[in-house]
Amino acid sequence: MKAEFKPVKTKRTSESILEQIKKLIIEGQLAPGDKLLTERELSERLQVSRASVREALSALNLAGILEIRHGEGIYIKRPASNAVIEPLTFILLLEKDKLQNILEVRKALEVEAAGLAAERCTPGLLQELKAVVEEMEEDLPAGEKAEQLDLRFHLALAEASQNPLLSRLMNTVQEIIGQTLKVTRALWLSATSGTARRLFEEHRDIYLAVAARDRYRARELMYQHLWKVEVELLRVNLHKLRQNQN
Repeated sequence: MKAEFKPVKTKRTSESILEQIKKLIIEGQLAPGDKLLTERELSERLQVSRASVREALSALNLAGILEIRHGEGIYIKRPASNAVIEPLTFILLLEKDKLQNILEVRKALEVEAAGLAAERCTPGLLQELKAVVEEMEEDLPAGEKAEQLDLRFHLALAEASQNPLLSRLMNTVQEIIGQTLKVTRALWLSATSGTARRLFEEHRDIYLAVAARDRYRARELMYQHLWKVEVELLRVNLHKLRQNQN
């Protein structure tokens, strides 16, 4: 079956291209292993700029939906056994510059993950969380591996929830979450001294609540951790706004 692309007539061009390719995959018009049209061919078929096509293809590549083989072409990627083609991924990719939206998604996923981990975490996964926390402490004060360890902690916590779908959702959006960790951590560290240790202590306390099987405290600590990031982000944005007005 030949995939039927339609001209894009909308202000949100990249999103429309993403949605159209996603729809073709769901309907079976595009299947894993199929070769996609070239960037130029897509631009002509969709009647949009090549820049818009390039942005959409980059997002799909980042999401693990497409595989760009240099010198060969663009292919629909054959998903790994634990891959999830999830609309949330597309939303996050399109909203990558809107940290507030991504932080809200993180709260929805990670507060519940912390509570479930406290209830269900196995001794092996608990030991993994402990190892990450210990590495975080060893990494102080330089913080050379801070972003990497931060992401490892949150992904390990999702796995500890023993909910395979929640864990896969976290892994599906880990590239975007990694970007927000990098930006928000930079904002925090530039704002006040002692922030690196405070961030470590927040992660340590979440681990201790999970280890104590206290799901209410684990949820509350995770919520407070992410809420503080939101507050700091808002403070920095307001400061920038005032500077621009002056």
